[in-house]
Amino acid sequence: MASSHLLFDFGEVISVAQPAGEVAALAALAELSVPEFSRRYWTLRPRYDAGGTALAYWTGILGAAPGEALLHRLVELDLASWLHLNPDTLRLLDDLHAADVPVSLLSNAPHELARELDRRAELKPFRQRLYSADLALTKPDPRCYTAAIAALGAEPGDVVLVDDRPVNIRAAAALGITGIVFTPTPACLAAVAGAALDSTVVSRAGAPARSAPGCPT
Repeated sequence: MASSHLLFDFGEVISVAQPAGEVAALAALAELSVPEFSRRYWTLRPRYDAGGTALAYWTGILGAAPGEALLHRLVELDLASWLHLNPDTLRLLDDLHAADVPVSLLSNAPHELARELDRRAELKPFRQRLYSADLALTKPDPRCYTAAIAALGAEPGDVVLVDDRPVNIRAAAALGITGIVFTPTPACLAAVAGAALDSTVVSRAGAPARSAPGCPT
């Protein structure tokens, strides 16, 4: 019997980290060093995630507006870098769906990534797929979590947020949401399963799933 509504982040929870080679390819296309590209990428990302346009985002990174072909290629490579999924998390999600645990998504994602994720078969079973670009709010803004709770029709105490960023977990906890800082380990996957289920189950990640406040690193 499910006891909680799980609210999963996408990046570095369902997906793995952007591969270094793909980040380097983006930096080369932008004609920037990898450190400088990464600095600009993440400094400007919140506005893009909150619903900004790809043109404005990449203009900020490049320092000048890209042509149509270059913009298309930058967006294409950026999307691809986020679509490497973690097979262990996918197995856990299969277990949770099979146990009829309500699972939803709350991700900081620009419109382009949000629409791509909506097309992914792996995310079709989610009860809700909520994206920062559609909400015009990004984590860790408390209003992002308030909007998510309203969409779920749940109480904060019935929701468990699974996110790789402690700052997001802290902001959610201030509203009464239980948080699990995600790390890609069998123990953490088991803790997530245990937080969602009343009875102990064995996840296909390999460890007994028991209720736990967080994931060991």
